[in-house]
Amino acid sequence: MTLRPSPARHPRRSHAERSAATQQHLIATAIEVIQTGGLEEMSIHQLARRAGLSSGAVQHHFDSKAALMMRVLDELLASDALQSQLLPDPAAPLAARAAHFVRALWQQVYAQPRFIAAWHIYLGSRSQPEVLAHVQRQRESVGRRVRAQFATALPELSRLPSGPREALVAMALSTLRGMGLLTLFAPPSHAQSDQLDCLIGLIVDQCRAAAQLTAPPDTR
Repeated sequence: MTLRPSPARHPRRSHAERSAATQQHLIATAIEVIQTGGLEEMSIHQLARRAGLSSGAVQHHFDSKAALMMRVLDELLASDALQSQLLPDPAAPLAARAAHFVRALWQQVYAQPRFIAAWHIYLGSRSQPEVLAHVQRQRESVGRRVRAQFATALPELSRLPSGPREALVAMALSTLRGMGLLTLFAPPSHAQSDQLDCLIGLIVDQCRAAAQLTAPPDTR
């Protein structure tokens, strides 16, 4: 008689682990719903149907749509590609570093579907003070991270006075944000690459101009 090995037993997950897994499933499903249909499609009933759960089960984990939207926003922003892959080789020339950084920001953050999903929440939360305050805190946090990445990728910016430096970074981010929002109305086109080239050229010009201003005078 041949003895068959008994099937491996998977350890049972705790209640907390099962609850966390269900919440992650609901958050992921909510992001899918928002990306495909917008925030107006994201009702508790619609989410429950798409997630294969009852409305009561959804409300057990998120007692309101506002609570769910804040968790969804946290997930969207936590998955932003504001990591080391954005940063260029510090030994590369200025123009190459600026091109790498700006194009990486565009491709890995602003051109991503999750960017549009986050903006659906931003725009749909104007009548919900709790969510609106959460949005503001998250945007400030992301802004600090992006500015720190700018400073690391392009240390030449430190030569600019604080006012012009902040204005340049804000303008760059506004440009990328606007390009991202335009994808709601039209598919990506070659014009986007031209716009990125213009933005990169402006940043490089400003960095070079700052270097000229801070260079020691020629005493010959």
